[in-house]
Amino acid sequence: MSKDSAYDTKLTEDPKKSIKSGFIWLGIASTISQILSAVTMLIAMIFMSKEDIGLATLALSFAVILEAFNSLGTNQALLQSKTLTPEETHSVFWFASAFGLALFLIAIPLAWPVAYLYNNDALIPLFITSMFKLPLVCLAAVPLQLINRRLEYQKISAINTLTMLACCILKITLAICGFGAWSLVIGDTAYGLGTLIGAFLFAHYRPALHFKWSECSRFIKFGVKTCLSNAISQFNKNLHFLIVGKFLGEGVLGIYKIAYELAMSPALALFVVVTKSSFPVFSKLQDKREELTKLFQWNQTNIALFAAIAAAAILFIAEDIFGLIPKPEWMQASTLIPYLLALSFFRSIMLAYPDLHRACGRPDFPIYTELMETVLFSVVSIAVIHIFPSHNIQAMICGWIALHIIYYIVHCKLSQHFIQNSLWAIFKSMLPGFGFFLMASAFSLPAYLFRTTLPYTNWTHLFIEIAIIAISLALYARLILKVSIKDLFKKKNQPRPAA
Repeated sequence: MSKDSAYDTKLTEDPKKSIKSGFIWLGIASTISQILSAVTMLIAMIFMSKEDIGLATLALSFAVILEAFNSLGTNQALLQSKTLTPEETHSVFWFASAFGLALFLIAIPLAWPVAYLYNNDALIPLFITSMFKLPLVCLAAVPLQLINRRLEYQKISAINTLTMLACCILKITLAICGFGAWSLVIGDTAYGLGTLIGAFLFAHYRPALHFKWSECSRFIKFGVKTCLSNAISQFNKNLHFLIVGKFLGEGVLGIYKIAYELAMSPALALFVVVTKSSFPVFSKLQDKREELTKLFQWNQTNIALFAAIAAAAILFIAEDIFGLIPKPEWMQASTLIPYLLALSFFRSIMLAYPDLHRACGRPDFPIYTELMETVLFSVVSIAVIHIFPSHNIQAMICGWIALHIIYYIVHCKLSQHFIQNSLWAIFKSMLPGFGFFLMASAFSLPAYLFRTTLPYTNWTHLFIEIAIIAISLALYARLILKVSIKDLFKKKNQPRPAA
């Protein structure tokens, strides 16, 4: 690889093909990661108590919020920038590394207020251990974004998959050995180390001993806004865990965490795929309104369809999955699945909006929307938990879903600065997903209703439902969407860019 190729930002192929490539490579990696994560949690549920999982969830939730300050947002500023020189990259690398170390040292004293808030001193060492991930991800930020700038999604896929596999093996081993909440916390911290190693192996980047404030200041100015937005976003993503843990206890949080992880896996997988494959392409098209509009709408339709595929499968196999666990207490989680699946679908539709705003040079827009979500969700969730004590979590999720009407209106108005958008366009992007969900549900319902008559009930019904979803997807793609699934994987010859 030549010296300059590491900083190349030219989009030399069709933007849709770039995003398709990202969807395929990152989608495969994200799917494998979610499967590994689900298997790990299922095994953990056998060897860990719901209180252990609830305790680990609290520690990791605070850690994820602080992790949003990764390199003070300069990593995303590198990706959004139209131009980038090697000298700027080196300066940003050393700034990000120093910031990661400083953030780690500042975060350690926060362990004691967190433990006091939840009246549990066991959170102190768990919280501090989870903080070790901060300097690791900051060191990895620049090489990872250089890979992203080159649209080398297969390398990102390899890093994510191999690191997740190693960490899942570590979590399972620790859980079997009786480490309890430490199993999840140590495994998550190790993910930062794996990412760091993978980033330097695949990026072919070696930082020089070079630093100038003037070379990284413009990235910091953009990054601070992006970082603040990410931090508020991560706070929103973990706020429900903190509220459930505070008002309903760690045992209930453990049950809720398991249900959430299973039901929200489509949105969690899509989040990785959408942000890493779409953001670089959106950034390169930020000045082409019409082309960006078509690409964004196409992107949203795909997101809705992919979310619906996973949601249809999970709805009918959740009871089988929980039935495989020898501890009956985990069956309580199955009652939350339908509510969380609806939430997963509607949240998936919104995943691309913050990155659209950032890619078009307005990282402040996501700050406004995230602050709005924080306030509205806090008020509504705490209120309904007290108003409906017998069905508190279900009421909280229903209130969360209802709030999306407001969220869609706000995102629609803000996005009109960059693309042609409307509430009807947002709803229309959901229709393929709705259509597939209804079709798959119609095929799946008979097998679900008569599942108790099947031999080896849980395993047999699980495989039958997976087969039904696969057949439904093939039929829906061919008969309704008029496309072949294998078309996504066909390679087309692209004209060589002019010299």
